[in-house]
Amino acid sequence: MRKRSILVFLSIIVLIAATLACGGGDSTLEPAALPAATEEPAAPAPTKALVEPAEPPASGGGDYDTVFPLPDDVQNFTKMGGDMINFQTNLGLDETVKFYRQAFDDLGLTERDILTVIDDAAFSMVFDGWENDRAVVIQGVDMSGSTNVNIRFEDV
Repeated sequence: MRKRSILVFLSIIVLIAATLACGGGDSTLEPAALPAATEEPAAPAPTKALVEPAEPPASGGGDYDTVFPLPDDVQNFTKMGGDMINFQTNLGLDETVKFYRQAFDDLGLTERDILTVIDDAAFSMVFDGWENDRAVVIQGVDMSGSTNVNIRFEDV
C-alpha cells in the first residue's frame, strides 16, 4: 500500500512538473502579472487551535498571491487555481521539510504524522489546524539541485 501511495504521489508531481514545463496550466509567473487588488488579501482567520505567530514566516522575497509561507528563494511560482500553488526552491528536501515544519508549527498547525512520507527523492506531509477544518497538504520532489514544492488545502 505504501509503494502504491508513493507512486501515485510521484505521478502527480511529474504531471504538475510536465504541465509547467510545457507552459500549460493557469500559471502566474510574475507577481506583477496579477490584477491589482482592490483590498488586501485576507489572512487566514485563526481557529481556537491556531495561534498567531509573533513574526510571520518568510514571504519568499516577493509579493506572491498566496496565504502559505514561502522560503526566501522562490522560483517559477505558479498559482494553480484556488489555493493551490507550485514553485521551486534551492532548498534541499530536508531543508524544505524543516522550513515547513517550523513555519506551520509557528502558525499553530499540527503535523498528521501518520500521513508523512519522506525519502531521498520526495516528501509528502499533511498539517491540521487551518480555519474551516481544512488541512494543508505539502509535497516536494528533488529535482537535482532544487526542490519542486506543491501546497494546497484539502477538506478534512
